[in-house]
Amino acid sequence: MNEAIYKEQFVPDYRDNPLIEALPPIWGEDDVIDMLSQNGGHHDGERQLDAQYRMHCVHGLFRYFQPLEQHIRIERLFSLCIRQGYLHRNPLAKEYAAALAQGHKTIVSGGTFKDLSAFRPTAAGFTIIGVSGVGKTSAVSNILALYPQVIEHAKYHGFPLVLKQLVWLKLDCPHDGSVKGLCMEFFEAVDRVAGTNYFEMHGKRINTINLLMIRMAQIARLHCIGVLVIDEIQHLILARGGGQEKMLNFFVTLVNTIGLPVVLIGTNRAMTMLQSEFRQARRGSSLIWDRMQNDDSWEIFVSAMWGNQWTKDTVPLTDVFKNALYEESQGIADIAVKLYAMAQIRAIALGDDTFKPSDFKTVSAEGLGLAKPILDALRSGDRKKIDMYGDIAPISIEDYYTAYSAILAERTGIPEKRREAPLSEQTILKLLELGVEPSEAKRLTGKVLGAHQEFRKVSEAVRAAYTLYISQADTEKEPDEQPDDLRGAVGYDALKDNNSISTAVW
Repeated sequence: MNEAIYKEQFVPDYRDNPLIEALPPIWGEDDVIDMLSQNGGHHDGERQLDAQYRMHCVHGLFRYFQPLEQHIRIERLFSLCIRQGYLHRNPLAKEYAAALAQGHKTIVSGGTFKDLSAFRPTAAGFTIIGVSGVGKTSAVSNILALYPQVIEHAKYHGFPLVLKQLVWLKLDCPHDGSVKGLCMEFFEAVDRVAGTNYFEMHGKRINTINLLMIRMAQIARLHCIGVLVIDEIQHLILARGGGQEKMLNFFVTLVNTIGLPVVLIGTNRAMTMLQSEFRQARRGSSLIWDRMQNDDSWEIFVSAMWGNQWTKDTVPLTDVFKNALYEESQGIADIAVKLYAMAQIRAIALGDDTFKPSDFKTVSAEGLGLAKPILDALRSGDRKKIDMYGDIAPISIEDYYTAYSAILAERTGIPEKRREAPLSEQTILKLLELGVEPSEAKRLTGKVLGAHQEFRKVSEAVRAAYTLYISQADTEKEPDEQPDDLRGAVGYDALKDNNSISTAVW
């Protein structure tokens, strides 16, 4: 939870509004790119680790995130709709207290959702529609993470203001597409981030859907929610008894009644439904997120990812590699990253420690069987075939990793050493994160674990190994300085920040 720090506003409309002044600044494009970029988990020198360690390191690829033009546009849309949505929801204005009182009166009197006072919305939100795996959810999650989720207000320019502001709230559309399920998930989500107990108060079965909707709107008003994000909106297709239209109308009413911007995210299956029934689409923006084309965006995406390599041989990026990876992934980011990881896992396990463009086709056939029909449809460009196969099922490579781990174990005789591997492996990786060279990390780990067979915790081994590392490197210690006390040594802060030690034992 973040305490409110009010910032000067350069846009006149945004001044004298604590909800807007407590937000981060309006960022430029370069700032957004820098904050969003995540280059995986690669560390220099990890190529020198043994194969079983590098098999683990490859999973760092799944932290890779390269912001592209779409991400910049989405961040701008969020920045705009949150601020515009707050324009007429200033908690210092008399209308804010009046709206809360009117909502409470509606609940007590047993009124309907339609009895809530109308509101002049200043932001309608937007929709994001695209093929599964293109990165919609990860993009939105990473962008929302740039904003504090909860801001606690206590005093605004000398005036008391007791308020927990929820800048954003992200929910998944219930699998049955029910409004009641959405309300329950809403109460639980607010409880998790704000420390409230709304689910316990309002989640009882005796509550009607109408009453749940009113209470959800009241809580959204009370906590000044900046934007409500609903993911997996295609689940509404499964809603029964008019539930689809009821849910979409509910979203529109949230916008019209309390001025809450609503952002909907879904796959192509939701396209027709939203265009025909979601009236908000006529006011808000609609962003169609297609898979990447084999153009400059693909070039940027693959080039930035390519440095995350753990094969002993460095494999340079060529046009042949870029085209081969595109052919097998069809420009879908999630599949491209997993194919790149699978090619490396296979190369390391088999002992080849290099890979060829044709290997992407091999690993695709081995690990992406469930996705093959839709990928073939995408290659054909036939819209009927694409619509027929619908969405791409979530792809996991855990089975693929397990199979090739068994191949590696059989090839290298790892089973005989398996008892000692986890502790040594984790110790080495922690030392690498602290800046110790791979060869030195392996030597120190072996020496420490050989001398201290009683060690069972990674923190114990890392502390002992790093103590040895510092004592060897620092040859200019004062005579009265304790060699085993790292608190004054270079690198102590890094060791502490890495959670490899507990300050309670010093």
